[in-house]
Amino acid sequence: MAAPASSAAVKPVAKAATAVAAGGGDGKVWVNTKSKVYHCEGTKSYGTTKVGEYMTEADAKAKGNHGIQGKSCAK
Repeated sequence: MAAPASSAAVKPVAKAATAVAAGGGDGKVWVNTKSKVYHCEGTKSYGTTKVGEYMTEADAKAKGNHGIQGKSCAK
């Protein structure tokens, strides 16, 4: 005979937080090297895209990258 099913409720597992690549901050942007779009510090995609690297905003622009919708991070 089969064992009775457990009556314990199954709780959903929380989605793991996306890891942020080390080396950011200090005014650097995160450049998605595939899309050539850079993300400003404090934004959702900062340091989290599959491919990318940190650099200054000036370096990012000099290498042909652009901010989301053409916007700059400068305050």
